[in-house]
Amino acid sequence: MKIIKLVTLYAIIFLITTDVLAQDKLYYRIFGGLATDTDLKKIVRGNLNVDDRHTGIIGFELGKPLIENIYDLPVDFVAKVGLIRHLEQGLQNDFNQYTLSIKAYYKKFPWSYKIPTRLGFANGLSYAERIPFVERESLENRNRNTSHLLHHIDLSFDMNAGDLFHSNQLTDCYFGIGISHRSGIFGDVKFYGEVNGGSNYNMLFLECLK
Repeated sequence: MKIIKLVTLYAIIFLITTDVLAQDKLYYRIFGGLATDTDLKKIVRGNLNVDDRHTGIIGFELGKPLIENIYDLPVDFVAKVGLIRHLEQGLQNDFNQYTLSIKAYYKKFPWSYKIPTRLGFANGLSYAERIPFVERESLENRNRNTSHLLHHIDLSFDMNAGDLFHSNQLTDCYFGIGISHRSGIFGDVKFYGEVNGGSNYNMLFLECLK
């Protein structure tokens, strides 16, 4: 069953990546961050604690704009594929993680006429070659299942980098903060091995549309 999941995931990523690369307008995002033992709800409320082992991630993501201003609302949708490198600080070997998602961007704020701003939410799949150390430690300490394939969420808040840094070269770029999240959706999904838990990484990023 795990082999079927993996082959299916890679097939989907290959097909979508092939389509994305054939398009003209793409988002390119580079990012990096550190693991946290704080759960997603607390992070959203402002608790940005970092795990003291300082395991982290660096990554690259491609995005293809799908819909702009859906139903005349200030919301855009983007299809995304990503590669994340986990840096495990000697706790285990470093490894890759692959993500596939659809991301929605809300972009109407009172100050948007001065500095374009976006609030983003991505929903999709994550496949990790190894179980991230902080994730495995948390789950195994509670005698819970682990899985290479889990649900992927990416939350972000960013502002136009050209306006922030007064640079014409960054006019089509956004600088921001985000959360990279993996989980089994409270153990309710058999597709994810009924995993109850996951891992979170606080990150900084730069994303440009070229």
